[in-house]
Amino acid sequence: MRGIGALLVVVLLAGCGAAVPAAGGFRPAVRGELTVATATLPLPGFWEEPGGFEYELARALADRFGLRLRVVRVPFERIVSGDLGGADLALSQVTATPERERVLDFSAPYLAATPTGLSPNAIPDLATARDLRWAVTRGTTLAAILQGVVRPRTPPALTSDEPAALVLLAAGSVDAVLLDLPVALVAADRSGGRLRVAVQVYSDDSLAVALQQGSPNREAVDSAIRALTDDGTIDRLGKRWLGADLRDAEADVPVLRSHR
Repeated sequence: MRGIGALLVVVLLAGCGAAVPAAGGFRPAVRGELTVATATLPLPGFWEEPGGFEYELARALADRFGLRLRVVRVPFERIVSGDLGGADLALSQVTATPERERVLDFSAPYLAATPTGLSPNAIPDLATARDLRWAVTRGTTLAAILQGVVRPRTPPALTSDEPAALVLLAAGSVDAVLLDLPVALVAADRSGGRLRVAVQVYSDDSLAVALQQGSPNREAVDSAIRALTDDGTIDRLGKRWLGADLRDAEADVPVLRSHR
């Protein structure tokens, strides 16, 4: 079987079934194609070989718009600076922030993404968290939250992506990794009991589709995400690929809050 990079970046995947038009219509950059940018391939639970939550969400959007799906890899820091590499939209665990909204447009949220500490050990309180060696992906809201709320005493290891941070954790080079809750759940589930979703950092972060600022497709994408939420598609994809009901998971994990 070919690697996921070749499979996702090169192959054009035909949409299945009849398209259901979304409000506002959709004008693709390339005729007949929905081009989706993402930063990390593969990413457990989100971009598999093939499959994953965001992969299947991209397919659902392509089907809805009656387009073939094409996936391109664009570095995360380029995406959040407003450069989607010519893609129509990005699905790359992007959180909408006021800073990013100056250079991008966003859909309605599609998935809760509470910042979550993944570790072999329990993290019962903020004092314990501050004594740990952390890894986090550079250029993300997670990096800002780690520095602003947890404020670890040892400078965190800043990595290019989530898999690189998980490699450091597996090697014992760090004690914990800060991830979005859905990514942390998958990593814990696939660790064979070695890792646990140890703690959350209080936040109302959620993931949304990113589009070029001023995109004529914002209304169509926003309508599609709302429809896929309302008809249960997104919940079904979450249960299939992320392996848990995120609301139940959030209720079971202790929460850290800043005490500045």
